[in-house]
Amino acid sequence: MLSAIREIGKWQIEKSGKDELDVLIKEPNFRNGGKVILIKINLNNNAFEGIELEDYDPIKKHKYLFRGGVSQGPNPTPAANIPNAKKGRNEEEAEKNLETQLRKTFRGKIQKWFAQYSKRNTYSDDEKSFLKDIGDVLSYNQEHIVPAMKSCIADIPKKEGKLLTIKIESCGDWKYIGDFKVFKKALQGIEAEKIGGISANNKKCSICGTQKGMVSGDGGVFKFYTIDKPGFIAGGFKDLLAWRNFPVCPECKIELEEGRKFIENNFTYRFYGLRYLLIPKLLLGSSDKRNEIVDILLYAKKTVSLKERVKKNITDAEDEILDILGDQPDKLTINFLFLRKEQSAERILLLIEDVFPSRIRRIFNAKDFVDGILGENFTFRNIRDFFAKSDDKKRSFDLDKYFLDIVDKVFRGAPIEPSFLIRFFMARIRKEFVADGYFNPVVKSAIMCTIFFENLGLITFKEVIDMEESIFEDVFTHYGKSLGDPAKRGVFLLGALTQLLLNKQWAERSAKPFMKHLKALKMDQKDIKTLLPKVQNKLEEYDSFDKGKRTIASEASKYLLEAGDGWRISVDEINFYFACGLNLADSIAAIVYPKAKEEE
Repeated sequence: MLSAIREIGKWQIEKSGKDELDVLIKEPNFRNGGKVILIKINLNNNAFEGIELEDYDPIKKHKYLFRGGVSQGPNPTPAANIPNAKKGRNEEEAEKNLETQLRKTFRGKIQKWFAQYSKRNTYSDDEKSFLKDIGDVLSYNQEHIVPAMKSCIADIPKKEGKLLTIKIESCGDWKYIGDFKVFKKALQGIEAEKIGGISANNKKCSICGTQKGMVSGDGGVFKFYTIDKPGFIAGGFKDLLAWRNFPVCPECKIELEEGRKFIENNFTYRFYGLRYLLIPKLLLGSSDKRNEIVDILLYAKKTVSLKERVKKNITDAEDEILDILGDQPDKLTINFLFLRKEQSAERILLLIEDVFPSRIRRIFNAKDFVDGILGENFTFRNIRDFFAKSDDKKRSFDLDKYFLDIVDKVFRGAPIEPSFLIRFFMARIRKEFVADGYFNPVVKSAIMCTIFFENLGLITFKEVIDMEESIFEDVFTHYGKSLGDPAKRGVFLLGALTQLLLNKQWAERSAKPFMKHLKALKMDQKDIKTLLPKVQNKLEEYDSFDKGKRTIASEASKYLLEAGDGWRISVDEINFYFACGLNLADSIAAIVYPKAKEEE
């Protein structure tokens, strides 16, 4: 996966003619626009000349010379984001919190930069004097600068991004820090020093596989692990051996960084509350072929976002391009990297490697199959609805692990245990059944998931071959092989018959008192066998046990008798197939009442 990112970065650098400095410079993480707060320093008279405010302009990113750093301490250049201040209990407290945040950013990110980096040996005497003069002006006027900043941003919305830096008057012109060579030199030098302490000479790079003059253990591109805790350091407690964890040469580090930047800007997608990077990897072909593949993906995303073509979706992302990827030949593979940021670190939630376009095509074929059977649009949303929260009152999605595991198996073609799925299906189905909520849509969604997984070959059901053909055989086979067992068929038909009774009760009494016999869908084998005569008797009481319902009851009884005792299905499975029968009662009724619809 890292090699694929490095190849994209290398391609992007060669294509755009970028150098190391181009890669090091970042853009602030502004969602919409943003403002730049400029502290104006006049070096002709060593004076602070107020605060200037301007709209952030991406074209000027080389002038802003921004690159983020650690949360505590200065960035590699005197430019920093101003975090939002804490909310106060009243206006006075909110004003105080804002001033505290501005002072903290100014002192910790701007003033401290000059105190820490203005006397480096790599600077000339003139450069040292230049930086010292700026630092002195900032220190002398610090009590005036913060209030001026506060006044300047008073009317800026709190959620709007803010970048703090300085503007310097030199030789009659006002210039940004990116206009001065010394700040560029500082950026490159500081970044080089970060990796110098955990490096080794004449070692092999883990990315390009060649021996280099120097490799570092801090790639700085992905924060998958930390080197400031002993448990993460190869070689025990010797941090000098940390380079062994992830040895990367300087060239690969730059290419990795550019590759990640390109992928995050172009191939980042949302996935039901999660976030993933789509990383293409070319298997065979020249750099021209790589250009072609990336251009196809970029064009696909542009086309999808403009909605100029009819496309199929398997996720909730409007700019999803998976169906277009499925049309590509198997000359590339796709990696899916699900990441979650946790403070200054990153956690890999899931990495799906080397997915061929033909596999994506197979997934869409299974989707089409489900859509054709049930006449609805199947997506991963149907799966996510069962694997989001164990309790709707919880704030976090505590079932992410299970959901991502299923996603992984869908793309890799790994088997899934049906009983595992049904356990989560029933948790949601029971909730909706008891609350008299969205019972039918939830059951239908569970059926769609089951057919989808079965069509992909991820779940299998033991078939019973020696059963006699039933009048309802078309219904059984229409929904896959899950009803290939007499016990399941009997429970399913009993569910359909029960639904016809509930329909009758609702038509005559506007109530469904018989639901109390269904035990909130926690019935076992004994409950099912005693339920059938109860349903028959109740239909007799309503004078509604006609020929059609007798046929259903007869078939259900036949299958339950054929199943015998000691069913090899769990309570969850029993109630799942019963719920399916409740949901698909109309399909069963259409067979026994072919000429006219049942009155109820």
